Amino acid sequence: MKKKILAVLLTAASALLSVAAPVMVYAQADMQTVEIPELEGGTYVEGEALVSMSATQAAALTQEGAASFDRAIEIEECWDFGRSDDANSENIKDYVALVSSEKYSTEELMEIVSERFYVDAVVPNSYMHLCADGKDTLRDYQWYLDGTGAMQTQSSGINYSGMQVAALTTPVVALIDTGVDYTHEELRDSMWVNPYQSQGLKGTYGYDFADMDADPMDTYGHGTHCAGIITAKANNQLGIAGISNAKIMSLKVTKDGEDTFSTAGVVAAFEYVIQAQKLGVPVAAVNCSWGGSYDTGAVLNTLIDKMGKNGALTVFAAGNDAINWDAISEPMRQTPYDLKSKYIVTVGASNEEDRRAYFSDYGNTQVDLFAPGSNIVSTVQEAKFLPQFWEENKRESMTAYYDTCSELSSLYKTASDIKSVDSDYTVKLRYESGVGFSDQENGCLRYTVKYDKKSNLPLANSNNIVDDGKEDAGYLYLDVTSLNLDINKTYYVSCLMAENDGDGIPMWETFEKVSTAKDSRFVVDNGRTYLALIGVRTKQLRSITYYLDNIAISVADPDKDEFEKCDMMSGSSMAAPMVTAAIAVLRSANPDLDVKNLRSLLLECTRSVDAIENACVTGGILDFSGAAVRAVKLNLNKTSAVVRYGNTLQLIATVLPSNVTNAEVKWKSNNTKYAVVSSTGKVKVKKAGIGKSVNITAVTKDDTKLKKTCRIKIRKAK
Repeated sequence: MKKKILAVLLTAASALLSVAAPVMVYAQADMQTVEIPELEGGTYVEGEALVSMSATQAAALTQEGAASFDRAIEIEECWDFGRSDDANSENIKDYVALVSSEKYSTEELMEIVSERFYVDAVVPNSYMHLCADGKDTLRDYQWYLDGTGAMQTQSSGINYSGMQVAALTTPVVALIDTGVDYTHEELRDSMWVNPYQSQGLKGTYGYDFADMDADPMDTYGHGTHCAGIITAKANNQLGIAGISNAKIMSLKVTKDGEDTFSTAGVVAAFEYVIQAQKLGVPVAAVNCSWGGSYDTGAVLNTLIDKMGKNGALTVFAAGNDAINWDAISEPMRQTPYDLKSKYIVTVGASNEEDRRAYFSDYGNTQVDLFAPGSNIVSTVQEAKFLPQFWEENKRESMTAYYDTCSELSSLYKTASDIKSVDSDYTVKLRYESGVGFSDQENGCLRYTVKYDKKSNLPLANSNNIVDDGKEDAGYLYLDVTSLNLDINKTYYVSCLMAENDGDGIPMWETFEKVSTAKDSRFVVDNGRTYLALIGVRTKQLRSITYYLDNIAISVADPDKDEFEKCDMMSGSSMAAPMVTAAIAVLRSANPDLDVKNLRSLLLECTRSVDAIENACVTGGILDFSGAAVRAVKLNLNKTSAVVRYGNTLQLIATVLPSNVTNAEVKWKSNNTKYAVVSSTGKVKVKKAGIGKSVNITAVTKDDTKLKKTCRIKIRKAK
């Protein structure tokens, strides 16, 4: 889910929609009830609804086209999810239909279709939002792996290097998001390639359900960022290291450049996953770094349950509104908090201090665990000018100016310092010690903007710096006269920027602009040359404050091949794929473990932290040092035997798989008057047991508690 800092920044997470209203209940003729939510304008697609039903193929709402019972209702699409679990006949299947009407309002449409006796649930086609990244070159900035590297941290991350399990299989992760840049050099070898196109499963790497085509290419960056966290190629001397060996199935649900999408797209993506599972694709997890809107539980629960029974856990980002969902009444909860499936894992975001990131949603009963979600470096779909993350030699050769902001330089100017520039903004700049980006000990610049005429405009996105002598935003300029820059050439400008809107560690994101001969960011005045670094438009009645750090200007006409397709983002969107990757790791090491035990194993992979003890179910942060291979089978060398008094029997227990983390068993006799068993499985029978039988049982010591029994008949000594 995505928290927007500024419109000009490449954001990483956006907030959930406002809390849903209570539901009203309409009774059907057979006394079955279907809950119809009261709707809030702007949160759903007008004139559309999703209908969940258990019906035969002949039911009216399963037939695409105009509804036979009302020609003003159109069945746009109907997804078949196979035989209903509770059905007495194999002809009764679970369906979800997308219906629409130009005649009826959404409320009227939902009421009409809910009257069909086979309808289980009706919801609006609601909008969802993204929750707003040899040795890999940016590995030092992946603090979230082991808490080490260039960034200062008090956290040990997810203890990635402490993982002691080996991959036996290659699981698949379904990523429902903005798509994935499948050409990215860090991801192209980690993409799932569809072998079932001839059997009706469309697309090569997945599918685009926004444009309904087979090309799930990412143009936004959010999905590619999540994919990199999960499975970017490690140790290839490029970019970052991903966490797992999983293959990514890209299921795109957003239009290009957008972060909002409808629930119908999610239903279609879930249907694709279920179809793939039936064909044999080993989907271990479904990553959902988004949420919001009205109660979709009645529809999505069924589909998530089906994916779960087929072996996949569904991972949701907790959200970025700092909401305690324990304090929200059940009828008011939104996705994922309105979902009840036992196959869901909900993930909050932690920071470099092992505390809840100030923006993260939480809940002692509603969020399962936390994972790093602050200042996360991962892959994106376009090359970025990021000298903040380069080694010193490369930075020196690629930048004309670089400032880590150890003090307030006299080169920074505002419109009040430039005679030819007028402004309706008041811009103030000062030095802020102890708040800087965590790759250094010094501080940053505190940048405050206020609009004197109180208009309402978004952050500046264009290069129209000055128009008729007046700047179009409150800009920060750099006096570059001594740098001898050529204003007719191309320069990239970048910095790290954080909004002053939370306690603790700032949520840094990268800002990047380009100055060209055509769209210049230069201002020449009285023999001096200035370059506009950043500008903010606002109509706030109060000043708005941001932090700026690691300010850089590229050399003229830089070689973009030297840029990396990586970026830094923050949000529970970034925490969710950490857990998705953990599921893939655990599945690859435990290929035969059922999904219920897989979820239990995942929740054991946490590090207890006092700061979030009451913020989630486990009270902990994802920690790979707890990763384990669970026992899936227990064998005994004998399951029955005859032992004469005076003799002993050596039982041998074998725990499978061979790479199990804990191969120990506990031995027990069901009657110690007749026979006892040692900790090594050696059975000694007693005189009192002659003519009797006794059961000797081995139980695995890990939490699987597998049992195997040998029944022993006791005879007289010869």
